Amino acid sequence: MKPMRKPKLGLAGVMCTPFRGDKEGGFKTSRSSLEKLAGRLDFEFHAVEQGIYNLKQAEEAAGQLQAWAADFILLQASSFASGDFILPFATLSIPLGLWAVPEGGPTSEGGLPLNSFTAANLYNSILKTPGMHYPLPVKWFLGNPGQPYFDRRLEVSLQALRARLNLSGARVGLVGGVAPGFHNLVVDYAKLKQQLDIQVVEVDLEEVWQKAGQVGQDQAEAAAQRIRRGAVKLDGELVPALLKSARVDLALQQVVEERDLQALAISCWPRFQSDYNLAACTVLGSLNSEGLVAACEGDVPAAVGMLALRSLANAGVVTLMDLATIDPGDDSVLLWHCGPTSPLLADERGTRMEPLWLFDGPQGSRTGLHNDLVLKPGAVTVLGFTADFEHLLVLSGEIDNTKPGYNGSRGWLRSLHLNNEPVTAVDLVQTLMASGYQHHYPLAYGELAEACLELASWLGVRPIPVERYTSHLKPNA
Repeated sequence: MKPMRKPKLGLAGVMCTPFRGDKEGGFKTSRSSLEKLAGRLDFEFHAVEQGIYNLKQAEEAAGQLQAWAADFILLQASSFASGDFILPFATLSIPLGLWAVPEGGPTSEGGLPLNSFTAANLYNSILKTPGMHYPLPVKWFLGNPGQPYFDRRLEVSLQALRARLNLSGARVGLVGGVAPGFHNLVVDYAKLKQQLDIQVVEVDLEEVWQKAGQVGQDQAEAAAQRIRRGAVKLDGELVPALLKSARVDLALQQVVEERDLQALAISCWPRFQSDYNLAACTVLGSLNSEGLVAACEGDVPAAVGMLALRSLANAGVVTLMDLATIDPGDDSVLLWHCGPTSPLLADERGTRMEPLWLFDGPQGSRTGLHNDLVLKPGAVTVLGFTADFEHLLVLSGEIDNTKPGYNGSRGWLRSLHLNNEPVTAVDLVQTLMASGYQHHYPLAYGELAEACLELASWLGVRPIPVERYTSHLKPNA
């Protein structure tokens, strides 16, 4: 698997001689502060060292940052400057942030030192003038590093841009096709490639099983031990299923390497059970533990959502859930799935690797393995693309691990927010049903809703709007 790419942030500063504040010194301090932030916020950094005082210098600065392959350009209004200076940056297809710095005290003459915000205001307005046809959103920044309207806004942008960067060019392996009957998960490959630059690569289950059969015994036992370490309980009778799971795990990793894949959408039923006598849930949990995104039931949109979340959480472990039921009494919803979640997301009770009761045989034969666990408490975020990749579900809240659930991977979600706005459980149901959103919920730990919403802006995808509950049926939008 390829390592996650870091966003590359470029900096340039525009200036004008008549404004006598310390624009050069301020820009130098800003550059130094961003160099220090690069380690904490995990980005690469490059600054155009010389201030921009004329159009030629603006053209050279834009060219320099383009040649460096910047993913985001912060253009600091170190002081007021000509509106022409924004034009070379407007020709780039690189996301742009406009940065206004504090004025500070008056100069000895009593004049306005920098007039920085006016310059940022001017550039923003120029970019949004209809005749410019500038295609990208523009983000503003205000103040210095260490101040509230700079650091948090930059952190959110870098999270979103990291996800955008790692989605672009990604290859998702669809293993065995979409699970039968899940017509809502079928995607248009060409549209996905055009909209998000993501390619779907089809893989036959027979190829995976053939590769699994070729795994040596020593390799299989070592992989089984690795998977077993994630469980507090495993019945001795299930050791053969564990070994079989380990072989499939290694086979899928081989497929990923051979086809240069960044995520998998695996048709985990019914053929895994009927043709291979294995429940693949624990395999999916293991893959996600290892940092390889693996979605259930051949769900490509979910795999893309999980891939985005993993980037937003900076290589955090992700999973995929259903929304099984709601509790209007405390405005919570039960997130549940049959057992594909990584043991790394379990609460202090740990993970029990057990047979998957959904596929118990008629004579009591049991099919392994799935991960029975309760999600650990904490803030989580759900990011789900619709199957046409035109809308995005952004749901967040807190996991409550004290309420009882059902065997499988589960946790109650409370303090519900849609698009970072508080909602009730029935508001959530109303929104899901009115929008037609599909039944899978990619999940990662962290307060990532703002970054999800910014990612939607950079991708040109619209967040699903909140639909408040009513007792009457509303017409289709």
